[in-house]
Amino acid sequence: MADSYYSISLIAADPNMIERLNAAATQQQHLGSVDFGYTNTAAPYSAQAWVNDYRYVWASSPGWGAAWDSALAGGIPEPGKDPGVITDGMILATIQALAGVPAAA
Repeated sequence: MADSYYSISLIAADPNMIERLNAAATQQQHLGSVDFGYTNTAAPYSAQAWVNDYRYVWASSPGWGAAWDSALAGGIPEPGKDPGVITDGMILATIQALAGVPAAA
């Protein structure tokens, strides 16, 4: 079953998830692993702009809603703060899949 739209909306609006995505996106941009394609915004602000602009896209990553719902049902009050709910590996994989890898120079 697909993740619920409500769960996706909660993930997209969660301040902890936004900060975790900001950290991961900025790190990956700094390492040269991704190019967000923002020509009018300098790093690291382009990574943060991408996180904001694409928050419903990354929040709808497969399984994220189910993990979120399970955490809430299990009594975790702030799932976005718990790296065991949506792991750093899940975040990294999502950023790399959505932003892509820049072409070799």
